[in-house]
Amino acid sequence: MRSDILYTTEIYDKKLKKLKIYIAIIKVHLGYIHMNTTDSQEETQKILTWLNRNRRMLLDLYKNQYIAYNANGIIAHSENLREALDIAEASGQKFVVYFVPRSTGSVKILPIRFRALVRHDWEPNYEVRLQHGNKIMNTVMLVDSGAELSLIPFKIGEELGYTLADSESKLIAETIGGNVEYVMRDIEMTINEKQFVAPVAWLQSDVGAAQLLLGREIVFDKFNIEFRQSEEKIIFHAVKAP
Repeated sequence: MRSDILYTTEIYDKKLKKLKIYIAIIKVHLGYIHMNTTDSQEETQKILTWLNRNRRMLLDLYKNQYIAYNANGIIAHSENLREALDIAEASGQKFVVYFVPRSTGSVKILPIRFRALVRHDWEPNYEVRLQHGNKIMNTVMLVDSGAELSLIPFKIGEELGYTLADSESKLIAETIGGNVEYVMRDIEMTINEKQFVAPVAWLQSDVGAAQLLLGREIVFDKFNIEFRQSEEKIIFHAVKAP
């Protein structure tokens, strides 16, 4: 199994400051909820629990496919994201779309991902509503305290309606497998009914299953975040304005 690499590159923001951006090009799972209604925390937890309990089965039967599912099971599956979305939307049910990776069972230790023989098979994912203009997507993002900025894959940005201006320059980050292009965008986020705008790195290379990351910039100023791995929970405590 080839190791996946976390890499850093420094960019200069003329309006703000010099930032260090951690971008994870990790060929692991991609999950996002494609609907316009916000689930309750209880419903969201049921969806994430189904994923954790059935991860091995998904890897055996639906490797390298997108599945549309809810807490009751799988609604649709396809290697094509749009095809899976169309079938699931036609069902009239609320659903989550999740990319089943080619392999699993790795643990992230900066700056390299190593395969682990034994571990607690849980990741700190949380529901985040993303909005750009009139496009809304409720996503399940991996909370990554090691990432200064949040990250969205190319296909997710397209679904949200982002475009690249003809004269806009792409930023380039070097990875062990080659170069990856990305651009910076501001996006409206909603977490536990708290709305705010945060910067995200939108990947310009279609690398497939790049993971949605929720990084520190702005987000960690708005919330004190509590990780409870033994309970498989992550809790966002809103910071009161001074």
